[in-house]
Amino acid sequence: MIFAVSTSSPFVSVAVFSTEGETLFSGELESRQEASNACLQLLEQSGLDVLQGTLFLADLGPGSFTGTRVGVTLAKTLAWAANGECAGALAFDLISVGKTVVFPSRRGEWFIRPPGGEVTRNESLPQCDYLGFGPSIEDPVYPHAKRFASLLGHLDRMAPEALVPVYLIDPSISLPKQPLSRVGGQT
Repeated sequence: MIFAVSTSSPFVSVAVFSTEGETLFSGELESRQEASNACLQLLEQSGLDVLQGTLFLADLGPGSFTGTRVGVTLAKTLAWAANGECAGALAFDLISVGKTVVFPSRRGEWFIRPPGGEVTRNESLPQCDYLGFGPSIEDPVYPHAKRFASLLGHLDRMAPEALVPVYLIDPSISLPKQPLSRVGGQT
């Protein structure tokens, strides 16, 4: 089984897929402060054994700094416990691969990613057809773990310790110089 989590927005989501890509479970909860608890509730609701997972997917951001770290850490921990692998996708892709996606930053800027393009920063909201979430977008669309289904064949699998969030603005914390490895140097 493949377990996926998205925690970069105010809505936490979990999806579970068969190894063939069939959706076995999908759910979401609004959770602005307790992303880990919401993920665990949704995993319990699925009724599926996470230790049967072979691949654990996480939303790598951008979005809530702490929320994103919670999702990445949860995916890594579950993968480690199940002796599985990890992979991740940007929140942009968990909203839409085929449309321009826009995210607000806490610094009053907007992150913009056109289909197939690079992420740019802009001081004003662009005048274009877009999807995204933020304080001045009327119908927000949030990242959702169920959208990993369309990405399954395109994700780079890795050892749990190699999965890290993607920061579009330097975080105000120090980052490890080298990811920790499994005991005995085996990854």
